[in-house]
Amino acid sequence: MTRFRTLRGRLTVLAVLAAFVALAALTVAFNVLLARSLDADANRRLRSQAAAASTTVVHRGGHLVVRESPDDAAIDQRVWIFEGRRALVRAPGERRLMGAANALAGRSDVFSDVLGGEVRMYAAPLTGGGRRLGTVVVAEPLDAYQRTRELALLGSLALAAVLLSTVYAVTWVAVGRALGPVREMTRSAAEWGERDLERRFGSRPRPDELGELATTFDGLLDRLASSLRHEQRLSAELSHELRTPLARIMAEVQLLQRRERSERDRRDALAAIARNSEQMHRILDTLMAAARAEARLDRGRGDVRAALERIADEWAPAEGDAPVTLDVRAPAEPLAAGVDAAVVERIVAPLLENAARHARSQVVLSAEPRDGRVLLRVTDDGPGVPPEARDTVFEPGVAGARDNGHGGAGLGLALARRLAHAAGGDVTLAPAAPGSGAEFLVDLPG
Repeated sequence: MTRFRTLRGRLTVLAVLAAFVALAALTVAFNVLLARSLDADANRRLRSQAAAASTTVVHRGGHLVVRESPDDAAIDQRVWIFEGRRALVRAPGERRLMGAANALAGRSDVFSDVLGGEVRMYAAPLTGGGRRLGTVVVAEPLDAYQRTRELALLGSLALAAVLLSTVYAVTWVAVGRALGPVREMTRSAAEWGERDLERRFGSRPRPDELGELATTFDGLLDRLASSLRHEQRLSAELSHELRTPLARIMAEVQLLQRRERSERDRRDALAAIARNSEQMHRILDTLMAAARAEARLDRGRGDVRAALERIADEWAPAEGDAPVTLDVRAPAEPLAAGVDAAVVERIVAPLLENAARHARSQVVLSAEPRDGRVLLRVTDDGPGVPPEARDTVFEPGVAGARDNGHGGAGLGLALARRLAHAAGGDVTLAPAAPGSGAEFLVDLPG
């Protein structure tokens, strides 16, 4: 029974069931039509015999007279001729049918099966001068017809069994051969997905359905390989980004442990440790928020104005030593985004950190509705993004110019864009003249 749980087995069973229903209907129809045809043939023979027997009877002087002829012996074998209720001719040796023949005397055009259906009898009227003079009754054994019906039934059943066996065998083999390439392609795709993501089925000629399946598998493997490469690159860059603040923390701790430091140095060291810990915390929070948004666990509704106010309250420049101020321009009217407010904050936080790192004195954060969506702007008055870096500024690990005196591994903008994409939005760099500062746009669903 295990084989019938597979697609091949189920298709075979369906084909056999369909063939069984069709053959059953054809077998029943054939045997019914054959039985009716045999019955009609038997009735025709009986009418022919009655007509032949009627030619031997003449009307003389008000009575029926049976003429004798050389063929009468053959006719009289199963013939009874009655004048009224009186039998003029009786079939020789057919005493067991005499009662049935007497019962048919006086009846017209009547068929009757007697002796359990072994014999069929027929009664036809004898007329003369416009009136009925008597009755002729003939009989016909039905055993030949019954044997024909039985043989036809057995033959049709045997033929149906052979056809069903043929349908089963042909369907099993045909479906197996048809599904063989599919099974092989599925096995290959699973093996490649685990061990060799660069392998593809390619454009080798195949039947249309298998060609579509091969194209689908190739696309799936492409996406899987791309996703894996992206995750591997992001993991490597994330480890690099976390390594920098972690190294600073370890350095400060080691300095504190190795020698005595003044109270002011100790406060500065602890502040540096706190800043770097907060940086690590923000990176991990952003990644977790992106993972939840990609899994659609963090979709909701957030108050943008409240989110901007919390950002203003918690504002501190990334390095803690640059005299940069934050100007938050919250919308006058309530403004809601189609994502959780915490997600809005985590998208904006890396942009603010980047702006504070490059700004001369001020960073501006604003929000406004636009075409049913929410648009946030993060603008700084720094040197802006160099033209040669505009196409790669969102690539993980690209930190822009390294001679600007600012740290960072270039992961913040990539994380912000990834989280925005996961939330159904985007982060882009607005066009700007060189040296006029950078402006990043955050587009979120309303």
